[in-house]
Amino acid sequence: MEVSFEVIDHYRKKYPYLKDEDVEDMLNLVNIKMLEVDEFFVKFEEINTNVFLVLNGLLKSYYLDKEGEEIIINFYKEGDISGNWYSTLLGQPARLCIQALESTTIIQVDIKKVDALVFDNINLLRAYNHILKGKLINSLHKIWDNINEKPEIRFSKLQKERPDLLERVPQKQIASYLGITPVSLSRIKKRLSKK
Repeated sequence: MEVSFEVIDHYRKKYPYLKDEDVEDMLNLVNIKMLEVDEFFVKFEEINTNVFLVLNGLLKSYYLDKEGEEIIINFYKEGDISGNWYSTLLGQPARLCIQALESTTIIQVDIKKVDALVFDNINLLRAYNHILKGKLINSLHKIWDNINEKPEIRFSKLQKERPDLLERVPQKQIASYLGITPVSLSRIKKRLSKK
């Protein structure tokens, strides 16, 4: 399976300074991986130095609390780039699992190979820097929202910014992602439907 023209075109538009040879160099490093429902991209305690781009499907990242309950950190759908950053960047055993919620196709690449490639390529370095800054900014927004926003506001943001997740993800997992119980989520949805 090859990387589709649409994916290449999307990133060419997003990073117009990339030359054909830059894209070709990057494509030489990637491979396609298919994950079935419930299959793991990375499990707890594994060292995984790959990052991924979701071509189609849906994944979740989570950890288990002291009671063994899943605490969902994020969902990754079509077009999202991610990885288990703790493991990927630090080379340490993973603290989070990343697992497919749907049959999923990803492009994956070893971050060490990307690091070596961008070392001598300013255009790829710029794109790589932009992607990492975006991941950092998204993480900071989520931390801020979880500390400062009420659950109803967090749910409203999710409805506005990622509405398809509400159709694709079980409500228990949406509640976990929002840091609330399923009962609280039901109450919030009921209140908002009356507005």
